[in-house]
Amino acid sequence: MSATPASAWPLTLRVPKARDVLVIEWDDGSQDRLVAALLRERCPSARAKRDRLDGEPPGIAPGLTIETIDPIGQYAVNIAFSDGHGRGIFPFSFLHALAGEARIEREKFATNAITRQMQ
Repeated sequence: MSATPASAWPLTLRVPKARDVLVIEWDDGSQDRLVAALLRERCPSARAKRDRLDGEPPGIAPGLTIETIDPIGQYAVNIAFSDGHGRGIFPFSFLHALAGEARIEREKFATNAITRQMQ
């Protein structure tokens, strides 16, 4: 496993009162918000990976929240969700990559919305 690049090191991880999002402040000054449903859907636990390979993505319960975040060494966090799933270890490099993907999706959505408005 490769080390997390210095530019992808989290300074803070926090869950606001609604518990539906993980806010990450990175050492490069950027900030990302990862919603609980996305984190649960992409959970890197062995069981979740197996389910995805078998074509059975997790059913995301409405109102899913983040219950706890616990550090795993110096490289990751364990996130437990309100649906009882709490086996995923999320390396910081994984969270950084996932945040990048989420940013791209938001930008595509915004671009498509603007294009539709202009038509």
